[in-house]
Amino acid sequence: MTNWSPQEDEALIRLHKRLGSAWIAIARKIKTKNARECADRWRNTLSPGINSGPFTLFERQLIVYLHNIYGPRWSRIASQLPGRTSQKVKNCWYSMRRAEDTRIRNEAVRSIRQQMAITRLLN
Repeated sequence: MTNWSPQEDEALIRLHKRLGSAWIAIARKIKTKNARECADRWRNTLSPGINSGPFTLFERQLIVYLHNIYGPRWSRIASQLPGRTSQKVKNCWYSMRRAEDTRIRNEAVRSIRQQMAITRLLN
């Protein structure tokens, strides 16, 4: 992944308005990026159709459900969530996983502490 300057973003937005999805032509005008980089930047970051807000409960539940069906096929899952990119869906999935892992660890620590306290009382 390459870094994009604000000027390159502005150029990409302007050129996309004029040329649509003609990524090769757009890349020739931008000069510092190739067609794939331009297309990816548009689809994953700049497109006005991208929903960058927090995921709703329904969306999170749908991600879990679809992940059970498709596995980590993020583009396939994102296709069922209008306005969500595959990268945002993947990030949401791993964020939910980390939260669940933390919850389980905290629960285990609490349980062990309770068992240790009971053992001390009985001895």
